[in-house]
Amino acid sequence: MRIELRRQAEDEIDDAAAWYERNQPGLGSAFTQAVISALSAIAQQPSAYPPVGRGARRFIIRRFPYVIVYRVQDDVIVVYACIHTHRDPKHWRSRL
Repeated sequence: MRIELRRQAEDEIDDAAAWYERNQPGLGSAFTQAVISALSAIAQQPSAYPPVGRGARRFIIRRFPYVIVYRVQDDVIVVYACIHTHRDPKHWRSRL
């Protein structure tokens, strides 16, 4: 399946990677690689991850306290958010 990242999700990924890189060189790249691995897993089995409402699902990124929130629409996986697990879920629900 094809994956489409909404602009806000892209910005969240970029911001998190930059934050990790500033705090520990090399960790930003590790975060980016973890996101790529997560997106690959989602593409292979999009219905394998738990629903979070409004037709969306979430994938918990390994090693980092972030989740990817996505929805399957026809043959496209649309990623709406990549957020820290301590953020209020209302932050991304309005995007759906």
